[in-house]
Amino acid sequence: MKTVEIFEGPRAQTYDQSIRVWCPEYDSIQGLLPSLLGYHLGIDDEKNVLIVGSGTGAEIVNLLQFTSAWKITGVDPSPEMAAQAETKLKSAYPDHQCELVTGLVADLPLEEKWDAALSILVFHFLPDDGSKLHLLQSIAQRLKKGALLVMVDIFGAGESFDYNLELLRALLLGKGFDPQMVEGGIGHIRQSLFPISQERLVELLAETGFGKPHIFTQSLIFGGWIATKLS
Repeated sequence: MKTVEIFEGPRAQTYDQSIRVWCPEYDSIQGLLPSLLGYHLGIDDEKNVLIVGSGTGAEIVNLLQFTSAWKITGVDPSPEMAAQAETKLKSAYPDHQCELVTGLVADLPLEEKWDAALSILVFHFLPDDGSKLHLLQSIAQRLKKGALLVMVDIFGAGESFDYNLELLRALLLGKGFDPQMVEGGIGHIRQSLFPISQERLVELLAETGFGKPHIFTQSLIFGGWIATKLS
């Protein structure tokens, strides 16, 4: 089974605000990504970078601010999110040469190969019924040997996940957010998202041709990993 999550209406319109509520370290993580890629790819080297679930364009803008040497392709199934990304790019980088694709990674040509792919806050929307595996396979098929995959996602299982989710609840309530909004969001995470353990992520990456990932950030229910395509 293949699941696709498409942001529409208020979810798309308010994404830039809501993600900073529910992922308190969002801006810090975004600030880290260009340097992380630059460390591995080289700032001045021409590289192809694929952004999976490019959304409203946050990663694209951050990478463009960091270097003009990389060719960036963003793909997202939501026309509304892609339109927001295009508006941001036209405003900040009117001469940008980024490619925005409305669709799925599986829609991209297999002939073009990328040096790195970013998947930021995408994976937890997919159930582990083959949908997570299919996305990783689609990404791997479009990467060069030795290419990088950078993922940031909600993760965890069991008591550890429950504890960190309760800490997130306490943090948001302590910041003065509306209790009803907080409870609704916590319920959404529990009932509608599909986090997996780090151990399961390692298994899925290995099954799709990636090496063991290195974790580069972790905060509450969020984690970030980087892995290399082995073949």
